[in-house]
Amino acid sequence: MLIYKAIKKRRAENQSGSETVVNAEKNKEKKLCSHRQGSQNQNLSSPLLLNEPKQANTHPGGIPLEPLQPQASLESTDINQQSQIQTSGPCELCKKEKHDVRVYRWKLIAGLLLPYFLASVDLTIVAAALPFIASHFNKLDQLNWIVTAFTLTSTAFIPAFGQLSDVFGRHFVLQLAMFLMLIGSVLCAVAPSWGVLLLGRALQGTSASGITNLIQIILADKVSLKDNAKNSTIFQFVAGISYSVGPIIGGYLTNSNWRYCFVLTIPVAFFAHFIIYFLLRNELVQGSHFTKGSRRSSFLPGLATIDIGGTLLFVFGVGLLILGTAWGGVTYPWTHAAVLTPLVIGSILFIFFFVYEYLLEPGRIFGRLLPQQSPMIPTDIIRNRDTIVLAIIEFATGAAMFSVFYFISIYFTLVEGYEAGRSGLQLLYYIPGIGFGVYFAMFTCNVWPAQTFVPLSVGTVIETVGIALLTWATTTRNIPVVSGMMAVAGAGTGMRFMPATLHVSGIWPDRIAPAMSVMRFSLPFGGTLALTIMGSVFNNKMAEVFRHGSSSGGVDLHNTGQSLEAIDKLPPDVQDYVRNLAKNAVMWAFISIIPIMAISLVAVFFLGNVWIKSKKAKEEAERKAVEDGKVGEAIISSEVIQVPFLWALITGTVEANKYISTPLSKAEKEKQAHAVLEEKNRLRALKKHKAGVVDPENASP
Repeated sequence: MLIYKAIKKRRAENQSGSETVVNAEKNKEKKLCSHRQGSQNQNLSSPLLLNEPKQANTHPGGIPLEPLQPQASLESTDINQQSQIQTSGPCELCKKEKHDVRVYRWKLIAGLLLPYFLASVDLTIVAAALPFIASHFNKLDQLNWIVTAFTLTSTAFIPAFGQLSDVFGRHFVLQLAMFLMLIGSVLCAVAPSWGVLLLGRALQGTSASGITNLIQIILADKVSLKDNAKNSTIFQFVAGISYSVGPIIGGYLTNSNWRYCFVLTIPVAFFAHFIIYFLLRNELVQGSHFTKGSRRSSFLPGLATIDIGGTLLFVFGVGLLILGTAWGGVTYPWTHAAVLTPLVIGSILFIFFFVYEYLLEPGRIFGRLLPQQSPMIPTDIIRNRDTIVLAIIEFATGAAMFSVFYFISIYFTLVEGYEAGRSGLQLLYYIPGIGFGVYFAMFTCNVWPAQTFVPLSVGTVIETVGIALLTWATTTRNIPVVSGMMAVAGAGTGMRFMPATLHVSGIWPDRIAPAMSVMRFSLPFGGTLALTIMGSVFNNKMAEVFRHGSSSGGVDLHNTGQSLEAIDKLPPDVQDYVRNLAKNAVMWAFISIIPIMAISLVAVFFLGNVWIKSKKAKEEAERKAVEDGKVGEAIISSEVIQVPFLWALITGTVEANKYISTPLSKAEKEKQAHAVLEEKNRLRALKKHKAGVVDPENASP
């Protein structure tokens, strides 16, 4: 009996030991990297390793179409390459890839942080200086134009820069944007008149649109969605700091001379030119028509592929809409023809832009007339629900952020009577809020739950509540309360910086540039329209002291000079009257954008979700990498749900609606390109046939 028990125990130990070995082998297989998996699969399927003769690909008549010997040599070469992959111990190729990713990330940081800092600072460095710059030119009632000139062009040219970067390459277009920054800063620094200053600000805005859009596109190029999240986190921290310290720097520079706000960017932009050239010239994605080493003769063919019609419609449509809202109620009454005409024409052009983009697609009327051009923003991107919701969220983010930076500075200058430096310093309380928001977004995207819906939805709620509370705080004239509400609003803004770009990259892995352009357009467009609306409301409420012939309270700044010095010279009781009037004007300016916040709050209920860390998506990306012969290269892949995520969560249909989003494989792209080429050739032949041109190959003798 004892012997039987001992034998049974030994058998159980042997069985458990064999199971342990099997489990270890399974775990080992699971831990195989993509290189070893690819090597293992190729070795198992290799005809030479199976000792099976390779059959020639023969014609039905028996004539071989390709020789046997070269094929064998190719296979032996593949085997030699596979033999270099170690089957045990650390994979050297994996170590090299990780090293290359780190080097690439540090090159991006070193080469792009300075331009990104410049573009962000240029947006807010004049925030504390606005009243002083306008006062210098006696244009205090038009101070919003200093911002509008910048944001108008920074909004209108974003999609154009996205398409230019696809055609001419990221490096060439980024250097062009930096050059515009240099010229615009010089014009602002030496501006002898109000018009020259606005021209310089317009050029700075054009530059900022290119820099910010291109950097977001570059961060999404050549990396996985997980690495994109890490890279974006770094740059969003820089953006948050830049937005916040800009008014502080501008405020203290304005104490000496407001022109130093623009002089500062000149040497920095000049230095950034060289950093980009030496560090990133060979790293960035090249253009489809203008690549490294291309001659000047290839420039015009590349330019011919640009959607010129769409660009003009978009620029003029957006520009006229902003001009109309900027003039309304300030320069002219809302019923004046000078206001109604640009609003009506701008709306028509903006709507026709989307119609034109639809008709420019292959097979449609403009697509047949201009077969070499492609839409600046494909209509399937615009029709996508998540894209629309993200655009609304980004629109509201821009409205909230711009309103705080500019109108809180106006509040501290006109209402509290602070000097420029102290006024800019008050915006420092915005930094902790933005920092917390960015960190929250980083944690929820990179660590847990590694999704984009959480920071976008939570940020939308907090930002809406924060702006509403900040509106109330301005009426109390209680500085600690105003500072605290700024921090709350900043937290909501910071939470929405990074996730929107990750979300759109997950949905459109093959169309990063146009999809990112929509996002980058929405944020400044929201800020521009919000500032324009707020400026109109503010000026209407301050009309008693700005307009000629005002008699309420005995104040008429039109005759005494529209400057801060004129307010300081008023009697104390009249000063209090003007400052209380300014307090109410700021309050109503903030109230005017609360509906925008409310719309974004409703829109977030229709948002889908993107899972950044997904095992299924990673496996699919590795499979496509093996198919395309790009083992080890980063491929954007994620699990996506495009039905409203909250509804899917409530109904328990999340898993049923999930799908894996990865770029098209090489074979799929070739098939798609071949179909497009065939369609274009068919359209050209049809056009020639209608014109009476006979194809000589098909001509009868």
